[in-house]
Amino acid sequence: TPAGALQRYSGALDLAVRAERIHRCHFTPPMRLFRPYVESGEPRTVVVANVAGGVVGGDRLSVSLEVGADTALLATTQAAEKVYRSDGADAVLSNCFRVEAGGTLEMLSSGTILFEGSQLARSTEIDIAAGGRFAYAETVVFGRIARGEVFTTGSLRDRIRLRRDDRLVWADDFALAGDIAGSMAAAAGLDGAKALSTLLLVGEGAGAMVDVVRAQEAASGVRIGASALAEDCIVIRILARDPAAGRTALAGIWSAGRAVWLGRPARMPVIWSV
Repeated sequence: TPAGALQRYSGALDLAVRAERIHRCHFTPPMRLFRPYVESGEPRTVVVANVAGGVVGGDRLSVSLEVGADTALLATTQAAEKVYRSDGADAVLSNCFRVEAGGTLEMLSSGTILFEGSQLARSTEIDIAAGGRFAYAETVVFGRIARGEVFTTGSLRDRIRLRRDDRLVWADDFALAGDIAGSMAAAAGLDGAKALSTLLLVGEGAGAMVDVVRAQEAASGVRIGASALAEDCIVIRILARDPAAGRTALAGIWSAGRAVWLGRPARMPVIWSV
């Protein structure tokens, strides 16, 4: 690193699981992979971690998870990712998730916290083969709310592309820049919410989740909506004025949904309680 230059990370994590065994596992700092004790009734479980403690402008980090035929994987993250104030450059995060026929991947992120002045560009590429199942959850919190800080300057560009057998079926782009406070306050924007959660459920039987979502009783300041892109592809959004209430709503939908849809225990990973 040249004298006076700030250190920036370029790290990657690549994991492939096939035939219920780890087929490929490679990571470079600051990305790490942990394999905790697997609870009864759960599939192989991994924890994705950024041991740098957060990301700053100029960092470039990527995560790739691949699940083979007739194989199951539950992945979560060590803690909410913190995106610090930028000195002008974007923090770039890239995710890639692939599931083959008969495979099941649950990717449950602990969320992302945007500090005031942060700049994040994130892309998520998803490809699910016919007969594969995929459950994804991500939450963005706009500021360090407990400190009274709200995200009003900086930028967010969040891009999701979903493919089924390499065919694009859903494209989603979310961006905040310029008058962020106005966009967050607008009724046609975030309507005062301080946290936004997205759940994506893909695969046979996912349509049953619409009734599960509608059965959830939302707390004050929490709005929940579900859209069926197809009978086997459901998108759920949660807007919450209090991020803690939004997290509770997400946990309720995730826990109930995995029991109804995947036949798994109605619970969150233990690390969510640490």
